[in-house]
Amino acid sequence: MIYEPKPNKGTLWPNDYKTDEKHPDWKGDIFLDQALLRRLLNGEPLLKLSVSGWDNTSGAKRRISIQASEPFKPAQSPRPAQSSPPPMDDEDIPF
Repeated sequence: MIYEPKPNKGTLWPNDYKTDEKHPDWKGDIFLDQALLRRLLNGEPLLKLSVSGWDNTSGAKRRISIQASEPFKPAQSPRPAQSSPPPMDDEDIPF
């Protein structure tokens, strides 16, 4: 079966070639689609991606499945129009 990469997903595998404590514990790839990159590239000098990961096993080997997405931005709810209190009438005054 041929592996077909899925957009914005990837896998991290244990680094079997780690020989120094400065080497990464996990290595892998992620396949980013152009649509996601276009949405993220807005002229900023730094590009921020949100990354999620899930523990999995493939045979006897542990792996982490990862997914990239745009950073979460809370929805901007429109502010309700401030209403002014109704004008007071002299009849509303008890004295």
